[in-house]
Amino acid sequence: MDPVIMFARLLLAAVCSGAIGYERATALRAAGLRTHTLVGVGAAIFSLVSIVGFEGPDQSRIAAQIVTGVGFLGAGAIFKEGAFVSGLTTAAGLWVAASLGMASGSGSYWLAFIGTSVTLATLVGLRAIDAAIRRRKSKVQRRLEVFVGDVTKLEPLLKFIRRVDPAAEQLDFKRTGKSEGVLVLTCDDNEVAKIADMVSSHKAVTKVEELSPLHWTHHPRHRPSS
Repeated sequence: MDPVIMFARLLLAAVCSGAIGYERATALRAAGLRTHTLVGVGAAIFSLVSIVGFEGPDQSRIAAQIVTGVGFLGAGAIFKEGAFVSGLTTAAGLWVAASLGMASGSGSYWLAFIGTSVTLATLVGLRAIDAAIRRRKSKVQRRLEVFVGDVTKLEPLLKFIRRVDPAAEQLDFKRTGKSEGVLVLTCDDNEVAKIADMVSSHKAVTKVEELSPLHWTHHPRHRPSS
């Protein structure tokens, strides 16, 4: 194969997978531009090796191993904190980046371009729709930030919250220390004070803050001393 063609295919893989990585980087995800670009270029190199170095069924065998290998790589981007799972979209992005690299490396240029366009439209377009849904829900709901002192008790805390308010929705969770974290959830606007008081009484909770979706003011509600 002409080296110019190989370089062009690798460059296309870098551009397509890099575009996915750039979107992930702007969303402040751990796997960003460089990670996605490397995954795409690596998949393209493996695809080129299967074309140049092997004949017959060995070509498809290498392609199948790329899919499996990137699956394990994506699993490393997924984190679980109690009942919360994060990183699924980033893991899927890495998987798509590999597929774009395979398309580029095998010479399916239009497939690489179309795949990149559809993926970006999904990531950007659905993110806007998701934000619009959350804004609509915030008109009738309030947001609570629950400061957790012991993340090992996160799952029992979530069960307790569901008993307090079955309609409560968990939006996010992030660690703030070795054993501390912040849980973000929504609850009924009419019951926010009652729910905050009950949640703050849980032994795993150190503080609960009410955030008004209209005024975005903090109203700390500390856990009563025992």
